[in-house]
Amino acid sequence: MPAHPQTIRAAHDLIGRVQELERELTVAHRREAAVAEILRVINRSPSDIQPVLDAVARNAARLCDTEDASIFRRDSDQLVIVAHHGPMRQGPIGEFSIPIIKGTVNGRAVLEARTLQIADLQSEGKEYPEGSEIARKWGHRAILAVPLLREGVAIGSIGLRRTNPQLFTDAQVALLETFADQAVIVIENARLFEEVQARNRDLTALGEVGRAVSSTLDLKVVLKTIVDRAVELSGTDAGSIFYYRQEAGRFELGETSGLEDEVVTRFRKLDIAAGQTGLGEAIASAKPLQVADIVRRSSNPLRDAAIEAGVRAALIVPLLSAGAPLGALVLQRRQPGEFPPAVVSLMQAFADQSAIALENARLFNEIAQKSRDLEIASQHKSQFVANMSHELRTPLAAMLGYAELLRDGMFGELPDKSISIIECVQANGKHLLDLINTVIDISKIESGQFKLNLGEYSLGSMVETVRMATESLASAKKISIRTDAVKGLPYGLGDEPRLTQVLLNLVGNAIKFTDAGEVCISAATKNGSFVVSVSDTGPGIAHAEHDRIFDKFHQVDSTSTRTKGGTGLGLAIAKEIIEMHGGRIWVESIVGRGSTFRMEFPVRAQPAGEVG
Repeated sequence: MPAHPQTIRAAHDLIGRVQELERELTVAHRREAAVAEILRVINRSPSDIQPVLDAVARNAARLCDTEDASIFRRDSDQLVIVAHHGPMRQGPIGEFSIPIIKGTVNGRAVLEARTLQIADLQSEGKEYPEGSEIARKWGHRAILAVPLLREGVAIGSIGLRRTNPQLFTDAQVALLETFADQAVIVIENARLFEEVQARNRDLTALGEVGRAVSSTLDLKVVLKTIVDRAVELSGTDAGSIFYYRQEAGRFELGETSGLEDEVVTRFRKLDIAAGQTGLGEAIASAKPLQVADIVRRSSNPLRDAAIEAGVRAALIVPLLSAGAPLGALVLQRRQPGEFPPAVVSLMQAFADQSAIALENARLFNEIAQKSRDLEIASQHKSQFVANMSHELRTPLAAMLGYAELLRDGMFGELPDKSISIIECVQANGKHLLDLINTVIDISKIESGQFKLNLGEYSLGSMVETVRMATESLASAKKISIRTDAVKGLPYGLGDEPRLTQVLLNLVGNAIKFTDAGEVCISAATKNGSFVVSVSDTGPGIAHAEHDRIFDKFHQVDSTSTRTKGGTGLGLAIAKEIIEMHGGRIWVESIVGRGSTFRMEFPVRAQPAGEVG
């Protein structure tokens, strides 16, 4: 029985679909192989960019069915060829360049930061005059150019050329854009690798100098280390550190490196007046001074002695502390010429270390004496604060009691206006009492008398209690407050009043700083610990403040905080309480998107001195 025509068509369609899928699978395999090859090259030479760019160009040409592929890197107003595959190379790698102008397809792709393709560039003389001329010279017709974009800015381009006037397919365009992304990653990685290598060298040297500065107060040892490493890293012939005697307006030689003994002896004997030298000029300007050729400077004793010693160029970096001049770091070369910007920047860092060393020696005795004075003052302060807080709390509590009796009519009925005044006195008195209690807590923490009273508690009940206690505050600001506590939370062991104090502080702060939206309290368990968070939809906290916000007396914004009220002590006490429970507290926040304060502490806190 012959097959039905519809069955035959279906079979043919199926065969066609299978063949199409096989072609797509073959292309996909080729793409995967190309990507794998590029990754292998990257792994073999993570710091050598050329083999990777060559592999990108080669695979781009092969997979996009074209004769020629080029990769250009932006250098000022030129596109310099850095990799090429095919017969149409226009010049040596790293040397040949084309201007970044709209008259070339690659130039316009870079200027407009978008992909461009032309079916027949030879016929586009009006739109692309320079590009059309190049196309006629080299014989290509179709061209596809994709910019290499880093954070939206073109750092180069990758281009494909064909001798037949035919547009590239959408799939080929997408593939070349993928290759462009890989080329950007390679170029960026190489750039970052070089920066990191250079930075590591600088940091190693600065670390050595830093250790020298912090390990001893012997100025000779520290400054000798600085000047030796400065000469080594800058590739100069010699270096010196000069002290500045401000009261006399004179410089005198300190430590040196690379100078012969007789030169050092001569320098030490010189009377170097600040107003006559490059040293004084650098000090006066408070910035590094480059002397490309000291022969061209006006004559003075130091300059003349340096010339006799064979010095032709110098870099003078002033040593400053709080704007006051301490001296100068001087690097000397026997060949004239400017110093590279990277060397100037690094020597500025060395000069900063030298200034630190000079200041350390001067400040050490002052700091030691001040530390002793501060220790005594701190003891007196803690005792005074504790005594005064107790002395204030007793009469304040009595005043609040009398106000309560007056409001309740114990001494006769009061008019409504008087009652409102009494309630205002009570509110402000309670606020003052809270402040006094907070100060007492801080005093106890500082004196080591802050203790926990452990007992069983229900975290779920605590969360609900805090919600009810703060609900009226939230309602007054027309924001909602909700809870998200996991059901069946285990009973905890800890100081329930103190933990409640922490949660009340966090929720109170969230309500205080939130003008619209909601505050949410959540509670759960994780690996034997309670996990509690308080989230709000307030203004958020800058990342730089995330750690400092828990410091005593620290407020994120003194202006806005003053309008909201607060002492800057609540979070410091909260941190102490949570840490005494064996936990931690931190904040996660993005400015404009609200804040979330998170706490993790053991379900069963251990008494002080016990080890789990």
